[in-house]
Amino acid sequence: MSQKTIRSGRLCTALMLAMLADAASAASLLPLDTPVAAPLPVTADKQTPEPDAVELAALYYYAQQGEKQRVEREIQRISLKFPDFTVPDDLYRSADEKRVDESPLWRLYEADDYAGIEHEISRLAADNPGWEPSADFRDKLFRRKLRHDMTEATAVRDWTAVIAAGKDLDPGTEPEIDLLWMLIDAYKENQMGTAAAPVYRGILFRKDENRFSDDALMITLQKAVEDFPASELRQVIRILSASPSLALRMQSLTLDLMRREIADYAAGLAGAAEPQPATLIAVRRAAETGTEPKDSVLLGWYYLKAKQGAEAETWFSRALTAAPSTEALKGLVLAQTANGHQDEAFQQVTRHLDLAAGDWDSFLASLSFGFQDKTNASVAPDVAQAYAEAIQSSQSPEHAEILGWYAYNSRQLDAASAWFDKSFDWKPAAGSLKGKALTLIQQKDRKGLEQLQNSYAGIYPQVFAELKTAAAPSGAPGQSVAAPSSQSVPGYVANLRAKRYSVCLADLTRLENRKALNGDEQLARGWCTLGLDRLAEARQSFETALATGTKKDDAAYGLGLTLLRARLTEDADQVLARYSLTPARERELRAEILWQRARSAFDHKRFPDVLAALNQRLQMAPESVGMSQMRAWAHYHLGNLGQSKAIFAELNKVVQDPANQRGLATINERMGIER
Repeated sequence: MSQKTIRSGRLCTALMLAMLADAASAASLLPLDTPVAAPLPVTADKQTPEPDAVELAALYYYAQQGEKQRVEREIQRISLKFPDFTVPDDLYRSADEKRVDESPLWRLYEADDYAGIEHEISRLAADNPGWEPSADFRDKLFRRKLRHDMTEATAVRDWTAVIAAGKDLDPGTEPEIDLLWMLIDAYKENQMGTAAAPVYRGILFRKDENRFSDDALMITLQKAVEDFPASELRQVIRILSASPSLALRMQSLTLDLMRREIADYAAGLAGAAEPQPATLIAVRRAAETGTEPKDSVLLGWYYLKAKQGAEAETWFSRALTAAPSTEALKGLVLAQTANGHQDEAFQQVTRHLDLAAGDWDSFLASLSFGFQDKTNASVAPDVAQAYAEAIQSSQSPEHAEILGWYAYNSRQLDAASAWFDKSFDWKPAAGSLKGKALTLIQQKDRKGLEQLQNSYAGIYPQVFAELKTAAAPSGAPGQSVAAPSSQSVPGYVANLRAKRYSVCLADLTRLENRKALNGDEQLARGWCTLGLDRLAEARQSFETALATGTKKDDAAYGLGLTLLRARLTEDADQVLARYSLTPARERELRAEILWQRARSAFDHKRFPDVLAALNQRLQMAPESVGMSQMRAWAHYHLGNLGQSKAIFAELNKVVQDPANQRGLATINERMGIER
């Protein structure tokens, strides 16, 4: 027996019991010779009773059934019995909305148990067909989950997840400013300044009741000082100065703007003017009297730009002593190198290998000083290991060759051969090929030398012509050098695997500054830019990888995903036509193409095309609930009400989705079937 039948039976029983109780009560109060229908006398001093739930059951039942005439008669009946009766405000409200207790949902809500909420909603919907959570709960749940997701992602510095969670926030109307600040921080960490600009505008330029407090605006401006040029910030401050209270508080930003002007100049920003003497004096005073090492670093960069090397060394040394950082070490090493103090720069790097590991590319040149000919620098074991790791992380062919010659001259021939191979593999060049050939001669590997000559003598004839007069290894003592590790991966690969997409791009940019990226490196760039949703750049990188790389399947797959995310369905279809992918990947892309076509056809009311695309897709991949619902609505619009109803009914057996109930109700109404 269905739940609806059970509920109807209970209702009828309640009504009968109520009627019998009323009759019995009335009869017991009258003399035996008084007609039962006679009205009861009302005592003036007795409180007028009110109808209870049983008395009102029929009224609610008729209201829910939409039987207005019976509702009116029932109201008249109750009013006669209870003169002060007023019609309940919730009479026509959904019965399920009235009766379902949402308190378990609110308890889970307070505990941030979102999986539990989904489970409880499913349970309540199963027990109460047609019910769905109240609008108040849905709205508050959406907001709380949004905050939870963004906060959790920010805590673990998963900036891509922060952006994904907050992408639909409206900067001009969002009331919770800390969510917008999280989004700003995520854009900054992912080097997406262009995307952050509208968020700043939405916060700073609100009007009237939507305007944030002066405190909130000041915090936002302090963030903006780090992200935008001083010239733009001064324009913003000029606009905001229309508020006297805010204008007074913004005076505290004067020193921050001076710092920004110096930073813009030191970075060579287009249009950045050389700072005024007063600006330098103010920032120097802050650096000398304050406890902020960033001021010392900033002055170091300024003096390095101004070619005042001694001053730059002083300020960077001060910053490195006060608060050791990779940036302070980098600046000091560059200043010392510019001043011709290569040995001091080498010693600084070796003393701070932990800091150098944060940006190996910036320290390879100084680190290599101890491994080159005609130097008296001694190399410790940890330095040799660090140099090898730095070379592999940055994939530097030049430094791989330097380490190869170091190993060769110290007669570590196996290591030398491996490093020359690695250098030539990363970027073919005469120097590493010559080192490889000389190593084979020292190893007396005639067969290996003959194979090398057959492969490259036509391209590098001079290399093999010089072999007979080349000097033997010097035999200079050297630190033990390990061969390149087969387990080591480039830094950009490690960052890509860890989904640190912005760091991955920074690695590849540094690599590109030394050499043109090969196809596989372009492939990695494609995945990193796709992870950041920079679709135009991702498309270009994947296309380059297809043209020059070895991993055609990966590149075509990435290009297809990029085009589909950009809703370029037909372009993605052309990728499948031109390139071979693994069967699983081809099915995935083809299924998404058909789904996009179905959605486009539905939006344009081409319902036969919707069904054709969904039918074709169903042959290669399972259909989600949303897809089946679209199929049902397509049948509905084509007039196939029986098929549409059958689909919704079947879906309703599988998942308790209010959309299925609404679909069935719409079809029943069109077919003239009472619920």
